[in-house]
Amino acid sequence: MLTITLLAGLLLMFYNVYLGLQLKARAPGGVIGERLGQLNLLIGFFALGYLAVGLLTWGRPADTPLLLLGLILLFGAVFVLLVLRLVAAVLDALES
Repeated sequence: MLTITLLAGLLLMFYNVYLGLQLKARAPGGVIGERLGQLNLLIGFFALGYLAVGLLTWGRPADTPLLLLGLILLFGAVFVLLVLRLVAAVLDALES
């Protein structure tokens, strides 16, 4: 279960990195472009955190705190996806 949640979160974070870079390319300069750059940096750190947790917990028995950590990270990745979708909607509204 822990491996599945960490793998799902990691894959979602890789998608979030890709989506964030696409949004950065669409964004005009100024405040929005600067904030998207900062957001992409934080998303990258979050993805590296997933890799670190996955490597550090590989082969360990899945106890309750590790399962909770995996779920928190997974829902964190879902939250990042929702934020990126909100940014995409804002960019769409600004372009039209």
